[in-house]
Amino acid sequence: MGTMLDRKLEIFRMAATLNHFSDAAAALGMTQPNVTSQIARLEEELGVRLFERDGRRVRLTAAGRALLEESGTLLEDAAAVLRKVRNAAGSIQEYRIGATMTAGGYLLPEAVASYMRSFPREKLELFIANTDEIAGLLKVRRLDLGLVEGPFDSGIFMSERLLEDEMFAVAAPGRRLPEDFSLRTYLSGGGRFVLREPGSGTRFHFDRFLAEHGLPEPSAECTIIANSFDAIKHLVRAGYGITVISEHAVHDELASGTLVASRFSEGRIRRGIDFIYPNYANLQFAGRFIPFCRRRVAAQFSAGE
Repeated sequence: MGTMLDRKLEIFRMAATLNHFSDAAAALGMTQPNVTSQIARLEEELGVRLFERDGRRVRLTAAGRALLEESGTLLEDAAAVLRKVRNAAGSIQEYRIGATMTAGGYLLPEAVASYMRSFPREKLELFIANTDEIAGLLKVRRLDLGLVEGPFDSGIFMSERLLEDEMFAVAAPGRRLPEDFSLRTYLSGGGRFVLREPGSGTRFHFDRFLAEHGLPEPSAECTIIANSFDAIKHLVRAGYGITVISEHAVHDELASGTLVASRFSEGRIRRGIDFIYPNYANLQFAGRFIPFCRRRVAAQFSAGE
């Protein structure tokens, strides 16, 4: 397999986790043709086919499943050894945190900055992605810790709750949402939506709310999908339709009156935002950072109330 940390093996693991070369490329910061080329080189070196192409998605062959099973421990242990050696040799300890958009954009930045001021020998990197991508990166040890809003595999990851969150219907101020906004009525009238992509925690909890209340999904003709909160808020302010979003993501806009929000008459959309990490993670770092982050986030939002 070449070097202990063969790059092609990392690429293979990510592609196998996400079942998609383009998604793997995005998660790894590569181009899709580069990922395809590296997988082809790995297949050539091994003399076997690792993936079957199924339209835009891919699935593992029997040989691919065997490599995935055998490569996991090797890649994970090698990455942990390399990080430990580098940290031991240097005066700065480096850790990488993955966070979903609500968590990474609105909850963690101040806490990360405060943590590095309090622990000047530790350097933190913050990587923003959706819940599925964070889980995939944790599995292949490209992250030390994740903070997610969506579902995760409790058989693989340990978890600690950061806080409880609520999602609201959010619209441009001219819409004047009623205090209890009927999602059923809005859907039946062909109301328009600006929503996050499938795979995000925000979208998962909205879809689950629809299913729990026997409501249909918004039609494709009435929906714009965006993977950026800035884009979503711009489209909503422009009057395209409503979105369903965390109170934390629109805190400033609600305070300034550039957006308005309402709960649904059908009920509240509540969710937990959780730190997740595999049992082979750096538990000393997690044990320092998670309590520190809880204190900073609590202070940040209690001061803003």
